[in-house]
Amino acid sequence: MNIKAKLLVLFIVLAQVLAGCANSLSAAAGTPTAAPTPTSDPLLSAKIVQAFWDALEAGDLEKAMTYVGDDIECRVYCHLTGKATFQTYMQGYLNAGYLTRISDVKVVGSIVTYSWEVYRNGNFLRRGEDDEMMQVDDGKIVYWENYHR
Repeated sequence: MNIKAKLLVLFIVLAQVLAGCANSLSAAAGTPTAAPTPTSDPLLSAKIVQAFWDALEAGDLEKAMTYVGDDIECRVYCHLTGKATFQTYMQGYLNAGYLTRISDVKVVGSIVTYSWEVYRNGNFLRRGEDDEMMQVDDGKIVYWENYHR
């Protein structure tokens, strides 16, 4: 995982720890209150990223694009912004016979990291271990650090 992604994950974890400490201090000082029951799926971000790659693996770009935000940004081996541009990029990827399979999916809040393998016309090309990252906001992928070409 690159340094930016590690720092972002560290920042998110640290913010959650500090927020938890602040909440426990304020609760101790006042009257105990009932904790709210979480209603959202904590693994939703990971499920969205997995569904995106599964749809592409099946060759269904339209379905994959339902998981992508309008203002998506792609960086590192792609430098583009916007859903239409991203869709064109991914269509070219599929047209060239590429396929990506992801594994070892990890999630911290809205940040999803994973390992990946790339195939072209059924032949293995390369892999990356835990170095790609996607960010999911409001149920849509809004950022991708693409380390495979």
